[in-house]
Amino acid sequence: MNSNNHERDLVLIITCRAGSEDWCEEEIGNRMFHKDPEVIVLKTKYQGLLLVYSKLHPDMAYKYAKSYEYGFVEKIIPVHIVINSLDQFNFEDAEKIVIKLLTEKQLPNNVKLKVKIRGRRGLSPHIWRAFIKAMRKYGVHHDPSSRVCMHVEGIDDMLIVGVGEC
Repeated sequence: MNSNNHERDLVLIITCRAGSEDWCEEEIGNRMFHKDPEVIVLKTKYQGLLLVYSKLHPDMAYKYAKSYEYGFVEKIIPVHIVINSLDQFNFEDAEKIVIKLLTEKQLPNNVKLKVKIRGRRGLSPHIWRAFIKAMRKYGVHHDPSSRVCMHVEGIDDMLIVGVGEC
């Protein structure tokens, strides 16, 4: 995902209360600036949703961002996988993502699956079922009490997957 040519990649999704986006942008930007002075925090057209682009690896950005207390930032989600064409998404894609997370992120056997799709009506149940089916196939169980979450975030045509704390 991150390239070696020093371009910024999407590394974090940040949520905050609607109407607090400016404060949230400042908080996360100030925190991340210490590790990457070229960090970019972008507000989206969706209230309470920001995207962080950085040269940092998503895991490093996530660890650093999570190590601070915020007044306006509510949720910090690492970005491990980005699919840019949600229209083409199918079960095989969910299966490939689960396999990749099992090998690269050492996904535990019990995770809490969280799916949030923005800008695409009626797609959440299909995405949910595809991931549950793929998880089961590889021995990963959805456990609502797990402290590890697989976040599946849809933003218009993008599907973003990250593994982090619940």
